[in-house]
Amino acid sequence: MRNILICLIYVWVSAVCTAHAQVGFARNKLYNIVPVNYSGKAVGYDPDSKRVVLSVSNDADKLQQWSVTNLSGSFRFINPFENKAIHATGDNTLGITENNGSDESQLWIIKKSGKFLQIYPSNSPDLILACQQNGRLVLVDKVKFLNNPETYFYINVSKVAMPAEAASGTLERPKVYWEDETMFAENKEPGCATYIPYITEKEMLADKDFYRTPWLYSQSSSFKLLNGNWYFHFVSEPSQRPESFYKEDYDVSSWETIPVPSNWEMQGYDRPIYANVEYPHSNTPPYIDARKGFNDGGANYGINPVGSYVRFFDLPAGWEKQRTFIHFSGIYSAAFVYLNGEYVGYTQGSNNVAEFDLSKYLRTGKNRLAVQVFRWSDGSYLECQDMFRMSGIFRDVYLYNVPRVSVRDHYITSKLDAASEYTSGEMSVNLMLDNRDRMKGVKNLIVKLFDPDGRLVAETEQQVNYSDKKETVYSKATFKLKNLVTWTAETPNLYTVHIIQRNGDNDEMVFSTKYGFRNIELKGTVVYINGQRVFFKGTNRHDTHPVYGRAVTVESMLRDVTLMKQNNINTIRTSHYPNDAKMYAMFDYFGLYTMDEADLEDHANQSISDIPSWIPAFVDRIDRMVLRDRNHPSVIFWSLGNEAGGGSNFQACYDAAKRLDNRPIHYEGTRDGKEYGGNRFSDLYSKMYPSMKWMNTYVSSLDKPMFICEYAHAMGNSQGGFKEYWDLIRKYPKFQGGFIWDFVDQSIRWTGKNGKMIYAYGGDFNRFDASDINFCDNGLISPDRIPNPHMYEVGYFYQNIWTTPADLENGEINVFNEYFFRNLSAYYLEWEVLRNGKVVRTGRTDKLDVAPQQTAKIKLDLGKTCEHAEWLLNVSYKLKNREGLLPAGHTIAKDQLTLKPYKNHAVELKNYEYSNVAAAVPPVQDSDRNYLIISNDAFCAEFNKHSGYLTKYKVNGQDLIKKGEALTPNFWRAPTDNDFGARIHQKYAVWKNPEIKLTSLNQRTENKQIIVEAEYNLPKVSAKLNLTYVINNVGAMRITQKLTTERV
Repeated sequence: MRNILICLIYVWVSAVCTAHAQVGFARNKLYNIVPVNYSGKAVGYDPDSKRVVLSVSNDADKLQQWSVTNLSGSFRFINPFENKAIHATGDNTLGITENNGSDESQLWIIKKSGKFLQIYPSNSPDLILACQQNGRLVLVDKVKFLNNPETYFYINVSKVAMPAEAASGTLERPKVYWEDETMFAENKEPGCATYIPYITEKEMLADKDFYRTPWLYSQSSSFKLLNGNWYFHFVSEPSQRPESFYKEDYDVSSWETIPVPSNWEMQGYDRPIYANVEYPHSNTPPYIDARKGFNDGGANYGINPVGSYVRFFDLPAGWEKQRTFIHFSGIYSAAFVYLNGEYVGYTQGSNNVAEFDLSKYLRTGKNRLAVQVFRWSDGSYLECQDMFRMSGIFRDVYLYNVPRVSVRDHYITSKLDAASEYTSGEMSVNLMLDNRDRMKGVKNLIVKLFDPDGRLVAETEQQVNYSDKKETVYSKATFKLKNLVTWTAETPNLYTVHIIQRNGDNDEMVFSTKYGFRNIELKGTVVYINGQRVFFKGTNRHDTHPVYGRAVTVESMLRDVTLMKQNNINTIRTSHYPNDAKMYAMFDYFGLYTMDEADLEDHANQSISDIPSWIPAFVDRIDRMVLRDRNHPSVIFWSLGNEAGGGSNFQACYDAAKRLDNRPIHYEGTRDGKEYGGNRFSDLYSKMYPSMKWMNTYVSSLDKPMFICEYAHAMGNSQGGFKEYWDLIRKYPKFQGGFIWDFVDQSIRWTGKNGKMIYAYGGDFNRFDASDINFCDNGLISPDRIPNPHMYEVGYFYQNIWTTPADLENGEINVFNEYFFRNLSAYYLEWEVLRNGKVVRTGRTDKLDVAPQQTAKIKLDLGKTCEHAEWLLNVSYKLKNREGLLPAGHTIAKDQLTLKPYKNHAVELKNYEYSNVAAAVPPVQDSDRNYLIISNDAFCAEFNKHSGYLTKYKVNGQDLIKKGEALTPNFWRAPTDNDFGARIHQKYAVWKNPEIKLTSLNQRTENKQIIVEAEYNLPKVSAKLNLTYVINNVGAMRITQKLTTERV
């Protein structure tokens, strides 16, 4: 393998700064960070303690050398010799950790203050870095310390040179297609809306299942599915690939077969790799090499595996007279396509459709299709998402046949009249006629519109002339419409558009598209759908399946949508790439607002977003997403990508999306030194994981809508703060919701070390991968689609019907309808009264005529209660009839109200009274040097006089404390995944061993019971602890623990 210089993230960073930061740093220089009050010292770090420290300035000390790199408007301090970065720890000090582009604790704001610099943590700008008089580096309150000299720093150019392996530039080598950022498509069709052609309208209508639910496979005679078993050959790197495999005389009969669609890693080839923000290959764009320290020289696994596919098929009769396209719904990561020994084209952009015109390569009878797929390519630098990295032809492959001159694209738009409550307006259907062979003639183009019940609403026909002067001809059909039923996630009413192309009086191509009428409007800080400020009760979702990897089946897609609807999720962000087109048909049909996100994330090297040579590749991914999906009513927002930097390439992306469609655009990556993104190239502000304090602080300062694109991280035992989020969202109109991270655990079924099936995550496949371990498992549901416990929390707080007391004594409740577009007449209310947890009465109310966003009082015949028990009222709201994926009787909302509360009686510890015998005080033996002993015939309790702890507790002859053990206070529990993520285990590490020192141990008698009191000092946490034991005459104890802290 040729040696090249390794380019880390900072290689490409611009030397100019953002306007907000007001400072800039050279990309090829190292710097020393020097506190103003300690001019002879510099900031370095201790690799053993992983703490940032101040030490005597020393040019020979590599641990004092920092590159200062720009990332999304903030800066990062990276030591290039060990690839470590400074980060803010949970205890407001500075630590050193692995360089990680997605770790917000590594982001810093640097601002000038006179001739000095001040440094703020980007995710906590209310704090500021200070170097205290003792030389300790800490984060302190910005308001109090802003003008304190302890917060002043110099960042000086170092005399030490940037190490060669991190210096600017990369040794050039001849570029090949899969290592050239400017080569991402060849002979590839431009993007267009999804359609499946039929020869006649009658044939189309006869295919009832596909016509009604277009995520199924079409039965059109103009459609041929190529899914199935393909011949397959796998090698570990490009140099070993069979370069002539595409030739017709190349024998593949001895090859193995592989199912298409599939990921080859799930079929026994290569290995799945889970990574969050890392590249499994070297970070040397656009080149693909082995990553140092993980796959040295390809010794551990292949540098860039290649899979070669061959598939034979018979061309249907008559197809050779027309034009035939091949459609690949998704290929990871780059592919060459050949037919009958001829080169057809090249594609990158894994989650975008790739189509090629096969017409001139086809022949009647048997045809030989060959595809060579590369696991990694320069396109992989834009596909650095938090997911399992898998490869191959992972979505559908099919052929479709159309006339030589035919409608190639259609774009449906509408303008609705607010005065009519969006029930009237104008609809336009823009058609593009493809005449690439420059033929002459005329076509009749007919557009029909059918309402949700199948009734013809409108129809138009026009003749379109084409000539040898133009390869494309445009046509537009316009309708004035009244009495429309609108589309929303609550009311997913779909119309059907028929587009019919005739040659003379005969149909020659027909297809249909589902369309919903709805209006999207941004006014001030609010997004309105059909005039209403709606709630976006959302989730992020990755394509993942425990058996098939990223080759998700239709059944699994439907299961996901079902679980969303069952749990009141109404919005999805297709994180972080366009989904299969079938899913958008489901979103339209069943009702889910959608943020459609481009396949664009260079997370581990966000400087790519500011390199002009990458602009065409960026824009291509935007174009193809928008052109494919812009007819879907469910798509409310476009998202330009995820955590891909704030470079100027995104200006081109934003402009491209606006050129093609007028929906609102989201992009979180432009923070510009602020606590939230969306400051440029976005119609919305965007924030990840805001705190309640942040939401309360910023709610009144926004001038455009704020979207929480990720929140309520659903890893481990989570969603504990979900209520508090939604209390604020419902309180402040400027917040409309957000997207939980995320929907489904991504673990895959694998064989563990003991031969049994496990759900595997990063690190389970080998010890070499760059991996983020189990961070792939942060879903509301498990990999096998069983809801995790926290899904039920989400379902409750996302529900749309709320019950509160009105006059419970008289059986009256208030029912609030949180829907925006439907009343509650489709539901019935079931109730049950519980006495001490047991159902004693039930009832049902069928009439719930509550208008959207209104409250109605409902009277229930609850019966009488009494004062001597706990009485509860359970209410649930259920569907009268089936709606989409939800069956009749499905519970859509529920609540519990208290009719009579449980009366909690104080726990009293009384002496046991024997008949005719007075209770005796247990004898106390205090003379022993080491133990305080309380005992009688019934029990024995011993307290260690040196620790104060109960070390022996024997009752009725049975020891309840193991010998050598003691009953001790404990302030620590096993950390959860979310604790690790928030570094809680570091912030509160002192509580693991707070150094508990006994200061006194006393005993006394009160009410014929023994009271033992132990007092402790906890110096590490500035606290005092009191343990009190009350012991009765038979050894029963009441133990009280009281902790008093001297500081927060």
